Amino acid sequence: MRTLVPRPVFLVPIVLLGLAACSRTDDRASAPAGGAVQTPAVTSQDAAPAAGGPRTLKPGLWKTVTQAPGGPEESTQCLAEGYDPGAEAARKVSPCGNPAVTRTADGFRLDHVCEKNNITYTLAGTVKGDFTTTAETNLELVVSAFGRKQTLNMKAVSTYQGPCEPGDAGKTTAP
Repeated sequence: MRTLVPRPVFLVPIVLLGLAACSRTDDRASAPAGGAVQTPAVTSQDAAPAAGGPRTLKPGLWKTVTQAPGGPEESTQCLAEGYDPGAEAARKVSPCGNPAVTRTADGFRLDHVCEKNNITYTLAGTVKGDFTTTAETNLELVVSAFGRKQTLNMKAVSTYQGPCEPGDAGKTTAP
């Protein structure tokens, strides 16, 4: 059977690490269309201080072990201070928009549905942890096209490994 998403296992660790730190809210509409009255949603940035947690992953070296259909994959990424891997991952992965990120007491909830070139992408999942030593991600991606659906379930655990070596900021490795 042909896969609709080419080689997703290679992007999964970066996506999961990025989504774990996603705190961006500048791409959301400021007012509802058609003048509808809506209760204001609490954004991830608004809720972060109230939830008592950080908005991004701690700068330094992070190791991510991803459990995907192709088997476990391991990668490391060096995150610099102020780097927003969530925004970067969302930009790279989604062919049609950014996921809605809702801050929860222990992490984030991710939801996204979009369509491009007659293919519907549905992403749902959670990211939990303290974001200074660990982050655990559970995602389900459903790709629907031409009357068929393919579901990809992914789980990843990211752990802080320590400070990065000088000059390694932004570097990603996969053994």
